[in-house]
This record gives sequence, structure tokens and C-alpha cells, in this order.
Amino acid sequence: MAEKGHGYKLSPNVERVEKGRKKTESITFRLESGILVSLRQEAKRKDVSVNTLVSQIAKQHTNWHSLAAHAGFISVRKPLLIKLLESQSDEQIKSIARHVALSSNKDFILMLRRKYNIHSTLDMIETWIGISGYLYTHSTEDLNYSNSLHSFIIQHQMGRKWSLYLSELYRSFFEDFEIRNATFDITESTLAFEIVVPIEEKRKSFT
Repeated sequence: MAEKGHGYKLSPNVERVEKGRKKTESITFRLESGILVSLRQEAKRKDVSVNTLVSQIAKQHTNWHSLAAHAGFISVRKPLLIKLLESQSDEQIKSIARHVALSSNKDFILMLRRKYNIHSTLDMIETWIGISGYLYTHSTEDLNYSNSLHSFIIQHQMGRKWSLYLSELYRSFFEDFEIRNATFDITESTLAFEIVVPIEEKRKSFT
């Protein structure tokens, strides 16, 4: 695990390779005027259309919010987490991360994604990063017909020990699939990692 102290700077826009275009349908909703005003204001701040914003909200609800509480997630304020981690040694933080991974990783990924493999795990990680409001990038590169490189940079602004906790949690995820090639770079405000994984079968069929 590296601690190089890189000064990562991210834009609010996520950088990632987009998957194939999904099938869409049109539907009409009737909303309270006040809600629509708030949606229009937020869409303007984010420089997206109201349609795009509502689609993002619906996707976040179906991919996360509707099931997260049942999977054991609760909302906790950042200062509390930072303060709790400050009282723990590095080894204690690693031990906590491994305990969390061992006791709940598979169950909550199955609940949120209905399948447990490296691809559903990476998708869940990215969804959680986005829901948490962190600036991040996720890029992919096909190395050959069988493997692809996934590179994440997560800017959380929660201290080195949060980076350490996440890196150990993700390492436990990956090792559960016998993948031990992940490399991590942790700083006070950022976690970056790269991992080589087999290309998903449905993608191979289109290559």
C-alpha cells in the first residue's frame, strides 16, 4: 500500500467508460409545484436537464436507497466518523475493516445487486461513492481480450485513516474473489486504487 501524498484534483464530472445505451421509456408524473421548482433549481446548479436529474434520482433510489437500510447502512455525519477513527491505531482500523468485510460484504451486495461477483462489487462500490457525494473518477482500459484495468480516484476529504479503512475494506472484497493484484495509494483526502479483473462475459460477446 502506497502513501505517496499525491495532490489529486477532480472535477465534479465523473470520468468513466459508458456502458451500452440502455432501453428507455416515457412516463408522465404530476408533482407539487414546490418540488418542481426545487428540481429545476438543482438541475440548473448541476448544469443538467430536469429530465436527466429525475432519471438520476430514480436510478439512485432503485440502485441504493430502496434497499440500503435493509442491507445495514445508516446515515452518519462525517465529523463523527473522523473523530471515531482518530482514536484508533492503523492496525485497529484494518482489523475493523476486515471484520466488517467478513461479517457483511457478501450479504449486502447480494441484497443490493442480486449477484455476488467482482463486477457487481465494483458497481456497488461506485454507486456508494456517488451516493456519498465524493468527487471521483473511474476509468477502464481493456488490457487484452480477457482482462481490463479499473482505476478509481476518490476524493473524500475525511483524513488518512478513512482512506486506510476503505482500502482495507476494498482489499477484502477483492480477495474474496481471489483477486490480489489491487494497488492502493492513500493520502489525507484521497484514496486511489487500480485493479485488473476479467472482462465481463456480456461485454466479450460484443467484442
